[in-house]
Order: sequence, then C-alpha cells, then structure tokens
Amino acid sequence: MTAAVQTTALLAPTDRVEGQLAVRDADRPIRILLVHPQHAIQRFGTGVYKKHLRYAPITMPTLAALVPPDVRAEVRVIDEMVEELDLNLEADLVGLTSISSASTRAYEIAANFKAKGATVVLGGVHATLMTDEALEHVDTVVRGYAEHTWPQLLRDFRDGKLKRVYDPPEADAAALMVSPDRSYIKRSGYIASNTVEMSRGCNKRCDFCVSHRLHPAYVTKDIGEVIEEIRQMPGKLLTFLDPNLIGNIAHAREFFKELKKLRRYWAGCVSIDVMNHPDLLDLMVDSGAKGFLIGFESLNQATLDSVNKSFSHPDDYEKAIKEIHRRGIMVQGSFVFGFDTDGPDVFEKTVDFVIRARVDLPQYTAYTPFPGTAVYDRMEAEDRILTRDWSKYNGHDVVFQPKQMTVAQLDEGLRYAWDRTYSLSSIFRRLLARPLLLKPVALLSNLNFRRFMKRVHFGM
Repeated sequence: MTAAVQTTALLAPTDRVEGQLAVRDADRPIRILLVHPQHAIQRFGTGVYKKHLRYAPITMPTLAALVPPDVRAEVRVIDEMVEELDLNLEADLVGLTSISSASTRAYEIAANFKAKGATVVLGGVHATLMTDEALEHVDTVVRGYAEHTWPQLLRDFRDGKLKRVYDPPEADAAALMVSPDRSYIKRSGYIASNTVEMSRGCNKRCDFCVSHRLHPAYVTKDIGEVIEEIRQMPGKLLTFLDPNLIGNIAHAREFFKELKKLRRYWAGCVSIDVMNHPDLLDLMVDSGAKGFLIGFESLNQATLDSVNKSFSHPDDYEKAIKEIHRRGIMVQGSFVFGFDTDGPDVFEKTVDFVIRARVDLPQYTAYTPFPGTAVYDRMEAEDRILTRDWSKYNGHDVVFQPKQMTVAQLDEGLRYAWDRTYSLSSIFRRLLARPLLLKPVALLSNLNFRRFMKRVHFGM
C-alpha cells in the first residue's frame, strides 16, 4: 500500500464537492455537527473506559471556537466517549476526527449522515496519512492541524466551493493554536476535564509513533495565552495533552515559571531525557507536577536504537524513576512488546523491572504498524501485515507477524504482563513506598486499570 502522503498530490486542490448546498436553506444558519468517534473499547455504552479513565478531548471544542463570525452557524459537539450519538440528528455539515482504531467507526457515522444528505468532513491522523482511503467515505478531508483551514472550509461550504482536500499552507508552518470553547465539554463525564495544550507535535522521531506524521514541526503556543486559559479553568487539577511537554527546553522553562504562579496541580507527558535537565525538572515540580507519562517502551538499548529512540537509556531507568518519586511525582510508564528485537523472554523481564522499580501505573501495548507510516509499508513489503481491519490497530490486538515469536506468544505475553502487573499483590508492592498523599490516587488509578485490563484482555 502506498502512503497517502505520497498519493494525495494527484488530487487537484480545486476539486469540488458537488451538490453540497442542495439540501440546505441558505437563509438559515448552517447546522454543524462535530463528532469525536470512539472505538468500541472507549465508546459510551459499549466501552470499558469509565469516568476515572477518561480525559476530555479538545479538538471539536477548538473547531467550535474557530467558526468565523461571518459564517452563521448552529454548532453541536458530541464525544462518543461520554454520550451516545443520535444518528437521526439533522445536520448540514458533519465534522469528524479519528485515529486509526476509530476510523471504522468514523466511516460508519459518515455513511449514515451522507445518506441523510449531509456533507461530511474528516480530519485527524488517520485521514492525514490515509487520505485516498478516507475520500472513499467522506466528502472532504482536512489534513494536519485544522486551525489552518477550518475557517476557510466553512466559508467555502457556505459559498458552495468546498474542496476535496484541505492542506496546511506549508508543511512546517506553525499552528494557529487557539483556546477551545469549553462550554462544549461535558465536564461531568471525565475525571480529567481541565485538558490543555501548550505545544503541538513532538521533537522526537520514534518510528512507531504517528505524532510527528500528523505535523512534522514541534510548535508552541503563546505562554501568556495558555496561562490565561488555565487561569479561567475551575478546579485545581490540569491534564496536559501535549505529546512531549519538553520539546522546546527554553520554552518549557519559561512556561513552568509562569504556571507556578497559578498554584495548580498537573499531569502530562514528558520524554525520559527530562532527567538531563534537573533545573527544568525542579521547575516542573514547583509548578505543581504530580504525574508524568513516560514512554520507556523497552529495556533493550538495541531495540531503542533501532526505532530512533536512542535518547533513552534503560540502564538509567530505575535511577530516573527513583528521582522522580523523590520529588513526589507519580510515574505512568508505557512499554511496547513485539519489536523485531523482542523474544519470548521480554515479558517476564519487563514485568520484573516494573515491579522492582515501582512504576506507579504501568501500561503495555502490542507494537502497532499504523497505516500510512513507513513502518507499515515495510511490514507490508515483508508480508507481515495480518489484517487491515483498522479497529484492531488499538494496541491491544496483534496485527502483524512478529520476527522472533509467534502471534500467539505476543498475544499471550501481553496478557501475562497485564495480569501479573495488576495482581493485587503487585499493586500493593509497587505502591508501598509512595507518599501518603499520593497513595489514594495511585491505588484508585491501579484498581481502574485492573478493571480495564480484565475486561479488555480477559473478557471479565
């Protein structure tokens, strides 16, 4: 399969969507329905993501904020994680965003509303990387960050000039990052409703990650704007959605100096090389850091080197976790199984480390070659792709043939890791040395992950 980034140049930017105004009375506001489709695992009513595992996505509230004043519109936002989508809703324009695992659901929604006469627009990482496929299901694809193109897209729709594909003006153009309209967030449905971004993209280029494929540049938002956005949020707890909060060290230093003044608590993603900047780490602690999500991925240096993650050094992991714990910060550590260098012994070694190092909230996923990436193309050329059912590209199902173990060994090893790590004895051993203040939070998080693990991996 050829990556979409190579084939969409064949689509003329002047290609139009025909008949887009036939069903709309031009004298009334445009009825815009913005939907965040969810995989069945996360979807309200069918999923296992209960409130304590949910954080509020801000893509659709941001698009709602970007509706230009000269476009008369009525906007409705629905996140399928916290409410059911009524497929009988009336809409002129339906906007969807999707990762690969939810793309099948996005296509289902698109088919439903197209049959009712609506125009459907799809964005997000899957549509960006698999544009040709997406165009088989929707009227228009928005590639990259929608802030660049959404206002013009709405004007084009109003004027009957909607294009088939909207691209950012330049591949390296900085994002026009704006604050979401938080009135569209159903706060009661999430444990983390105060979600915010101070940057976009990632400065790393790990070959299994799609973040830098959505937009190659790491871009930062004006510090004053983010601080003011946070200042207006109720409550004390913040959750940063940034793939890497320290992608620009100088910017991070200035940002956390300002955040300290607000006296909030927060959790977010950082790369392990934060340990190379102890002054920044101390600033983050002073600004209210209480939880880091760190992608450790593997305990094998050769593995990390092979996937362009040589900045991580497994020999230093345990010391780094101790230093982070010493500063009163919980560690949510992610590990990936199924790299080409992984053999059947990787599962026990990793779980032994996780328990010994007392990783507060470990998570494990199967290596996943996401469609549209170079990794997927390589594995397809090697005839190792087992399925093109994108709903299985969720990190829990094995979708490729591993090199040094069988599919069954990878699947069983993944279950073993989750089961042993989230046994009650392991939970209490890992959390035994945690500060008294954080023990209830850590314990509740582990019990929710334990429930999630049993439902997803063991059907219990």
